[in-house]
Amino acid sequence: MIRYSIVIAVFLLVSCGKDKEILLPKSNKTIVKDVADISPIYFLFQEKDKDTLVEVDKQTIISTTNWIFNIDKRFPMRKIVPEIIRLQNRKGSHKGEAQVENYYSYADSIGKNMAFVPFTNVVYTLGKQKDFADQGKVSLVLKLDKHNKVTANGVPMTLAQFPEAVTNLYPDQPVVVFLHFDQNLLYQDYVAAKIVISGWKLKNVEFSNKEYTY
Repeated sequence: MIRYSIVIAVFLLVSCGKDKEILLPKSNKTIVKDVADISPIYFLFQEKDKDTLVEVDKQTIISTTNWIFNIDKRFPMRKIVPEIIRLQNRKGSHKGEAQVENYYSYADSIGKNMAFVPFTNVVYTLGKQKDFADQGKVSLVLKLDKHNKVTANGVPMTLAQFPEAVTNLYPDQPVVVFLHFDQNLLYQDYVAAKIVISGWKLKNVEFSNKEYTY
């Protein structure tokens, strides 16, 4: 059995007599505070011969529970997205069961509590986008590069500027936003972006459930 303790943003896993540490992403905001009936999954960070390796510890998975993905913040997206896709497919193969959710864990450094980002309905794609919004809707590609720089349809801006920009440009037209993340973007920056985006309330803007890692 795996036991774990939480010290702000660090998981200390005690498994088979060995201590393993996960550095969690941090934020100053809580999206979801409590999740019941969970199975934790651990993405352990390792370095070997100047390469980053992923060790996925999924000993505690039960398909009928909510899954909590505890992923080390130091990973680049290219290392973890294939593993996330495999786990999503595994969970999706269990038909006829009650709806259960997937969450990323992170630490709220202000509230000093664990918090969670839901991503059950996100469909991850490795590679370039091939489909866009339906006719009559505006397609916007919101992209974060490996340096965490933001562009919207190629125009540089910050995440904080995006809501006002899209409202001014398309006050009445329906808009579909597609999220793109560089494969070398750090997971910490990915989670931070998802937390910011979760707080946006834009009346004529929807976000595609498809996310692209390019």
